[in-house]
Amino acid sequence: MVSEVLAVLQRQLPRYFRPIIEFRQLLASHAYGCGQVEQAAKQLQNNFYIEMCDEATIAYYEKLLGIESRTEDPLEFRRTRVIQKLNMVVPFSVGFLRDRLTELYGEDGYIMSVDPVACILNIKVTSDRYGAIDLLYDLLWDIIPAHIKIIANQESRNTVPGRVYAGGVISGIIHIQTIYYQTIYDVDAENNVGSCVSQVSVYTIRVGGEEYGSI
Repeated sequence: MVSEVLAVLQRQLPRYFRPIIEFRQLLASHAYGCGQVEQAAKQLQNNFYIEMCDEATIAYYEKLLGIESRTEDPLEFRRTRVIQKLNMVVPFSVGFLRDRLTELYGEDGYIMSVDPVACILNIKVTSDRYGAIDLLYDLLWDIIPAHIKIIANQESRNTVPGRVYAGGVISGIIHIQTIYYQTIYDVDAENNVGSCVSQVSVYTIRVGGEEYGSI
């Protein structure tokens, strides 16, 4: 960004002054200041929208809404929780709940069943996004009426690629046998196959394209 501003200022400088070192240094200092102003203006514009705001702005919204965040919570998760809190409307409806779950986990990221007679709501989250179960309970406690029983859990499956190696050894046998006409002779032999599965270790955990530490 600073280099772009510097290029613009250099084009605006008269050709007579361009070879002078002092003027080039002055342009460099002005370009740095203009770049900082432009960056601050861009961040100020982003802070008008929760989906693009910085950590200080999201902390302000969390304080207004009474949301407690943890140190390990990523910024994207905190933005999603604030937006979810602001999207709460009444009265409650199953369609509204289904729309919110689809926004959080996608159409294939959850399974929901409703028993209207027994007033039981059963939700199973199959998405593996960070804080999926926390987002679910934050949503349910805000919109579900008190007379509805909630059965909610998370079930995610991760595939760890691996290999299975199999090896075998056939030993050579030298045997002298006199074969006569119509003689049938059985030779006993064994074929042994061995295999070994090496230990599997998970070194890095990734959620939504982001890394959350090593084991």
